[in-house]
Amino acid sequence: MSKEETSKKEKVDANNSWYASTSNRLLATLGALQGEINCDVCVVGGGYTGLSAALELSQKGYSVILLEAQGVASSASGKNGGHLIRGYNNSPDALAAKSDPATAKTMCDLTMESLQLIIDRIAQHKIECDLKFGHVIAAMNDSHAADLQNEIEEWAKIGHAGLKYLDKNEVQSFVKNEKYIGGLFDQKGAHFHPLNYALGIAAAAQAAGCKIYDNTPALSVEQGNPAKVVTPQGTVKAKFVVLGGYVALKGIERINRKVIAATAHMIATEPLGEARARQILPKDVAVTDANFIMNYFRLSSDNRVLFGGNCNYSGLDYPGQSHILKKRMVDVFPELSSVKIDYCWGGPLDITLNRMPHFGRLTPNIFYAHGYCGHGIILSNMAGKLLAETIGGTAERFDIFTKIKHAPFVGGDMLKRPLFVLGMMWYRLRDML
Repeated sequence: MSKEETSKKEKVDANNSWYASTSNRLLATLGALQGEINCDVCVVGGGYTGLSAALELSQKGYSVILLEAQGVASSASGKNGGHLIRGYNNSPDALAAKSDPATAKTMCDLTMESLQLIIDRIAQHKIECDLKFGHVIAAMNDSHAADLQNEIEEWAKIGHAGLKYLDKNEVQSFVKNEKYIGGLFDQKGAHFHPLNYALGIAAAAQAAGCKIYDNTPALSVEQGNPAKVVTPQGTVKAKFVVLGGYVALKGIERINRKVIAATAHMIATEPLGEARARQILPKDVAVTDANFIMNYFRLSSDNRVLFGGNCNYSGLDYPGQSHILKKRMVDVFPELSSVKIDYCWGGPLDITLNRMPHFGRLTPNIFYAHGYCGHGIILSNMAGKLLAETIGGTAERFDIFTKIKHAPFVGGDMLKRPLFVLGMMWYRLRDML
């Protein structure tokens, strides 16, 4: 059967996610902005960064306007893997080598604080988003196993001793794949329905006084006091502006040179039934493998396998993603070869050269945070809280991240993506060795 026949048979709609089909809340927004309005803070972007900042600021008594180009959480925040993973793409020791041990500890502590922040918000605002605990990083070779054991030791050194190394027999009790020779188990790691969480945070922000305008792309941001955000049919004048996530608009070109957007795809199988689902993931944890270009997967609330990987760095929309991801899934779970794929979708992933988040100030009253490199759930929610702290006059924690040095991607606007794709091909080959 050809890829085209497979896709037709499985009725895959690349623009429709399982998350969208199972959203449990309708969000009443103010629609497209028209005319000129004034506020304390204008937040651009209705993903986790913007929603988190809007909630925190509204709760502090600021008048907040949130602008979203499409729908709330319609991009990365509503389409990601749903894995809540501590830390960064750099280990604690690597962070300490690039800064100092105290700063590295604070950065790692902040990711644990953000995880608790998410859990507390879910409880406080009664957000139904299928929150479950347990995350495994699976080792596929001895090098992976050694790296994971070192990671556990590094986190223990900075006061977080809850990680456990799994030998081959132990990892099989979490995920039935004979290729995995070991793993790292994080009992505090978690997984959830990312879109339902985002919609819950948006509703909480509205209840605190935030005004949300969707279908309102920001066209440009004009520096000044107040700053001005221009949209197709209106403007917002604000004492402060927060640019949440990757936003392409006039006036901020220099910060976007240090970030490149890739596309991460996912599939959802047909429902397997509880017994069959538990045969492959007995403890219902989320799993990633330790490859540089990883597979990541978990079970949905209705016992589907939600599987992601094969990140597309080209910027082009290639057909056949369902076929590619099913092949990767079957390589992990051969017993799923006959399972039908009901959904296939993609969402953006912002990447920096050093794989660290990119926070900063465009001017004293215009702030940005993006470039989460696959750790977006934890880091973006943290970013929103730190942005709110900074606008409130306490910038110490935000400024830890502004001191991270970021280089622009080489090649300029024309060549940076082709050169980046070539570099990622090397990592794909390394994973195959």
